[in-house]
Amino acid sequence: MQSHLLVLAKAPVPGRVKTRLSPPLTTVEAAAVAEAALADTLEAVAGCGADRLIVALDGEPGPWLPEGFEVVPQVPGSFNERLAAAWAFAGGPGLQIGMDTPQVTPGLLDEGLAAAVEHGSALGLAEDGGWWAIGLGEPHPEAFAGVPMSCDDTGRRQLERLRALGFRPAALPVLRDLDDAADARAIAALVPQSRTAGAVRDLLEPDMVDVILPVLDEREAIPWVLERMPKGYRAIVVDNGSADGSAAVAAELGARVVSEPRRGFGAACYAGLAAATAPVVAFMDCDASLDPGDLPGVCDPVLDGEADLVLGARDAEPGALAPHNRLANRYLARQVKRLSGAEVSDIGPMRAAGREALLGLGLADRRSGWPLEMVLRAGLAGWRVAEVRVPYRPRVGRSKVTGTAAGTFKAVKDMRAQLARVRRTLRSSD
Repeated sequence: MQSHLLVLAKAPVPGRVKTRLSPPLTTVEAAAVAEAALADTLEAVAGCGADRLIVALDGEPGPWLPEGFEVVPQVPGSFNERLAAAWAFAGGPGLQIGMDTPQVTPGLLDEGLAAAVEHGSALGLAEDGGWWAIGLGEPHPEAFAGVPMSCDDTGRRQLERLRALGFRPAALPVLRDLDDAADARAIAALVPQSRTAGAVRDLLEPDMVDVILPVLDEREAIPWVLERMPKGYRAIVVDNGSADGSAAVAAELGARVVSEPRRGFGAACYAGLAAATAPVVAFMDCDASLDPGDLPGVCDPVLDGEADLVLGARDAEPGALAPHNRLANRYLARQVKRLSGAEVSDIGPMRAAGREALLGLGLADRRSGWPLEMVLRAGLAGWRVAEVRVPYRPRVGRSKVTGTAAGTFKAVKDMRAQLARVRRTLRSSD
């Protein structure tokens, strides 16, 4: 009896495939990722040793379909009914997969098919609780009956169904399905030379994040910072009155440079925010105390919709954070929790949030109170505030804020003003 490899797939039509990728992608972009994933999947299938290669297709074939495949239309009805009909057409023995695991290889598919032949059935569970592959020695009309599809426990329920029918499925490796942006990035990292990875790089990475770098005489540190900016992260250097040519250095290195003549950390940050266009913005000091290579760890929870504001809580090297800075951080963190409910340990200088949401907070401080105001307002607005640990190194040059007695006094004054403003707001709402 001839063996087969069966793929259940949808034609990659915008609005009908990979809907959980939109947002952050448009429906057209999500369909492009789906097409790349389908093409990678079919290429792997074409390289396996099955006698017949079959696509049960919802939609019309396109240029992504290699030669050598039988194409059968999916029947109307539930997903369970479509699965059963596709298996009835294909016969057995066989292995069936979908279009959500472009990381599969011909070798893995051959192993799954061999396991189905040897054991009479095989099942490959997915990390999200579903399943990515099922193998049967011969079709069974009731194999999928009563199994809830697209649920957190679909894989477990499918396994129970097979066992109830007398099968003892061989366990295939657990794989990750490509459903959302986090999945797409993770799978692209596994198969960086694939079409899927190329689509993810082209569509999910360009200008994912605008990185706002307030600058005041940071000429010496700027090259180190900019050369370490991750791909897909665009540097916006906001010159706040530098006298050492910082703006020219940044421009020569390819950064976008914005000038903000009003002195103040908050003024520079807001100017960068107003100039940003990416869906997510990050802020960090440009004094080489923080490594831009750590930005993805801070930004990914925002990009993936898992948090609204993420702070880089500093793991300071010896000498990087003065004792009075540590004490001030602890005090401010306690006040933030007490006043806004946000659980933070550090009002750190590396942070990320959605651009539109951040503009909607209406931050008003244009001095040193900007970072504190952001966390307080986010907490009061019910934002999901999270922290990620980041290394913190001794900075290049002296801090413009806490490096002098006058700067420290101004910063403390600005922070106190923010705390007092929130206290007044809370009292007036009681």
